[in-house]
Amino acid sequence: MSTPEKPETKNQLPSGIADRKPWPMWPIALAIVLFMGVYTWINFEYRKEGTAFEPFQAMMDRKNAIVEKNFYDWYSIKTTRATEEANINSPASSSSREYEDALDLVIPEQLKYYMAGRPVLVPGFIRTESPDSLTPGESLPIRLHVPEPLATSELLNILTFYKEGELFILATLFVEKMEDVDPSLLQGEPTPTTFLIPTDPIAADSIKVSFINQDRLAEWQIQNLDPSKATVDEDREDGPTSTEEN
Repeated sequence: MSTPEKPETKNQLPSGIADRKPWPMWPIALAIVLFMGVYTWINFEYRKEGTAFEPFQAMMDRKNAIVEKNFYDWYSIKTTRATEEANINSPASSSSREYEDALDLVIPEQLKYYMAGRPVLVPGFIRTESPDSLTPGESLPIRLHVPEPLATSELLNILTFYKEGELFILATLFVEKMEDVDPSLLQGEPTPTTFLIPTDPIAADSIKVSFINQDRLAEWQIQNLDPSKATVDEDREDGPTSTEEN
């Protein structure tokens, strides 16, 4: 009686490979230690003085900046609501007229590219008031007369942009489209509400102001009482003005 043959093992490695010893780990460990040592030396040798750059914090600082400069030297100025009515003893004299598509036809092309998106402008007639002069460092008030519900609404805002003696003020609504606005906000007796515009960086002797809402354009001039007080640096602040729309 014959003995059965031993079945062949599938995928059997050649004897030379099967007997090969694994690579030693000490060269890999040594390379890691040497790399960490060289990296640490370079880091300390060439590190710049001062705090490290924090991208998120830098982004938030730009968002919260009172004034921000773009590549075309336009300055965006953050305005605030006045907590109490400001005195406008000497209002500027303005001219006001109906002006369809003022946002497209009046705003410079460079400034259009600067805006994050197309703003939703307040419709209807808006009477405005502002002083006829300013002093850098002192906030410039601009008073809007809008329907009573809108005067107290957080949706109402103004965007201000300045460059080389030219100031644009846009009466806007914090919405994506006009259809998102409750129609009742745009109805009611005209009621004053005041915004304050920083003026520190305005160095021009005379400032031309253009106030734009959905279908009107108002223009007036403001005199700078002391241009030497302006603080003009990389991020320059500018102050607007406002006037009465007729």
